[in-house]
Amino acid sequence: MSSPIPSVEEYMRREAYFIDVEDTLSRVVGIFRETGIPIVIVLSNSQNYLGVITDRIVLRSMLNIDAVKAKNVVMKVPTVNISDSIAKAARIMLENTVKGLPVSGHDDRIVGIITVDDIGRAAEKLYPSLKIREIMTRDPITISADSTIGKALVLMRENGISRLPVVENNRLVGLVTIRDIIDKVLQPKTRATRGEVAGEKIRSLGYKVSDIMTKSVVQASPEEELSTVVKKMIKNDVSCLVIVSHNRVSGIITRTDILEIVTSLEERGKPPIHIQVSFKIEDISPAEKSEIIKISEKYVSKLGKALGNGHLLLHFKEHKEKHGETHLIHCRAVLRTDKVNFTGVGEAWSASQAARVALDKIERQLLVVKELAEKYPYSEEILKRWIAEF
Repeated sequence: MSSPIPSVEEYMRREAYFIDVEDTLSRVVGIFRETGIPIVIVLSNSQNYLGVITDRIVLRSMLNIDAVKAKNVVMKVPTVNISDSIAKAARIMLENTVKGLPVSGHDDRIVGIITVDDIGRAAEKLYPSLKIREIMTRDPITISADSTIGKALVLMRENGISRLPVVENNRLVGLVTIRDIIDKVLQPKTRATRGEVAGEKIRSLGYKVSDIMTKSVVQASPEEELSTVVKKMIKNDVSCLVIVSHNRVSGIITRTDILEIVTSLEERGKPPIHIQVSFKIEDISPAEKSEIIKISEKYVSKLGKALGNGHLLLHFKEHKEKHGETHLIHCRAVLRTDKVNFTGVGEAWSASQAARVALDKIERQLLVVKELAEKYPYSEEILKRWIAEF
């Protein structure tokens, strides 16, 4: 694509909501409920930018919103300038796992925000004919309606995902998300221990997924265009669509997938595979970060042309599980190029080792595809189509 990358100014929204560092979370919750925006900007006593509070932090926390102050949960997220490209904004959102960023003007004062939905609107115009099958996550992990909520939680944790399509006799019947589990299971339990629950049903992890799942799931076909899918997401206020083909779940597409495709615009003229790393880890040393980059570069170099052109995204987070003072690290690696689209998950007691495990799983998937292609060279086109649909 040779057209210039749009600027943040073209798609940002001029409204922004500010709170003081001493304000309580109850005020933040009120703003989120009234406006539907994903971030609130936190200012210091001297009115300087400190960071943001996200709807995700507040909605998923089990804190007392009337007592906890903004300064206790503020995230230090970079701002983008109105002259920056939307590709840069998308990259920063991915790296910081946020759905919105503050936007500064030419005098560095904050003049608005840009959200993942705004990036989606840009993607509509940038990729008017892109088919969803080209960017969706194929063959997503699913769960049966009569499985326990506890099993759903384990699957999410093991695979580094936050949602599961629910199936019955191979047909889609619902969707369960980490937010469903927190809102309908974990938070009511916490409130009950504080004596705050009156007449609220308390569910346990032994309940069935069907007890808490969303039954009305927004769907799409693999042949639908990105522009249509973005419109569906915004209209229905959902962060993902389940892709259904021939009455079975064949994929899933999320706002993160859209951010990734827009981020790739920034890589024009750069090496064939762009490596991007994001961390949700409190303490990680520069040496460990450097080691992860080296491992990733060596991996890309080893596989060479077999990968095609695209990007490798590694996202790290730490579990509560500890060995001494060391947290168990989870790595989700996504390799998305013009030739392949694979995901690998790894867990280890160091981020670099978790990366090795995740990348090794992707390499094994690549080898399977290569072996099939060599065994049945006459069916290369059928193989590609099968992978796209599977």
